[in-house]
Amino acid sequence: MARRLGAPEKWLTAVRPEIPESDSADPGSLEDMEENWRQALHYAELVNESGHSVSDDDYRAMAQHWNDGDIIEITLVVGLFSYFNRFNDALRVEVTR
Repeated sequence: MARRLGAPEKWLTAVRPEIPESDSADPGSLEDMEENWRQALHYAELVNESGHSVSDDDYRAMAQHWNDGDIIEITLVVGLFSYFNRFNDALRVEVTR
């Protein structure tokens, strides 16, 4: 989905280096990604780990870049994808493209 929405290939390989989807030997980098998106990725990792992993400081850091509605939407998307992944992994559902 990120690719379809225009995310640069180097960001995708930086986030998921174990699944190279291009012929590029570039390991990828998030260095030129805007701070708000880097913060959202960090927050997503915390939410995916456990909702309890998000501290007040983490939330305040998100609030510097995103409004309450954005944070709710990011949390919702992370939670849904975590659920779908766990559901599919438990039932050994094969990935299709």
